[in-house]
Amino acid sequence: MKPHVVCLSGSLSPGSRSERVAAWCAAESAELGAETSLVTGAQMEFPFYRPARARPLAVKRFLSLLSSADGVVVVAPAYHGTVPGLLKNALDYVDDLQGGAQPFLDGRSVGCVAVSAGEQGAASTLTTLRTIAHALRGWPTPLGVAVSGDSEFDAGGNPTGQRLVFQLRQMLGQVLMPATLNVHRRGLLAEHQTVA
Repeated sequence: MKPHVVCLSGSLSPGSRSERVAAWCAAESAELGAETSLVTGAQMEFPFYRPARARPLAVKRFLSLLSSADGVVVVAPAYHGTVPGLLKNALDYVDDLQGGAQPFLDGRSVGCVAVSAGEQGAASTLTTLRTIAHALRGWPTPLGVAVSGDSEFDAGGNPTGQRLVFQLRQMLGQVLMPATLNVHRRGLLAEHQTVA
């Protein structure tokens, strides 16, 4: 069974650098043998999170995707030095996954990518992404990637800068290795639940 990697883009702008990087990560993960899902910012335009409320269908789909994930890649534009409210709000809904066999993002590797015009915003946003991943019981990859204003993209929106492509591939490898192990873990958890 293939690991399932869910890539999230925290930007509402179609074709933004964040969305292009997330789409590239999804395509690259598929090339490396994973099943992938891409969730754009427009697909995460949810009502403000409130505990214990009825959930719209879009939120239920989002949570279903994340609960089936073995690895997650989160790409966030830097808005005034941190993640946009849209993305943070969507990730707050992960609290609804607290009752599962793998609560929250437990056991999932989380690749973090921050996209910014400058290095300072990218660095602080990357730190925030890692903190959120830890709080959701995910395992942030050792390498986080900062995409700054001078990063190169081709006409199709793919990153072309040698350093950036190298870093993104390294980060994806760090997502996929534990994600492959999580496929087996999920199988063991399902088997245990069947026996119980």
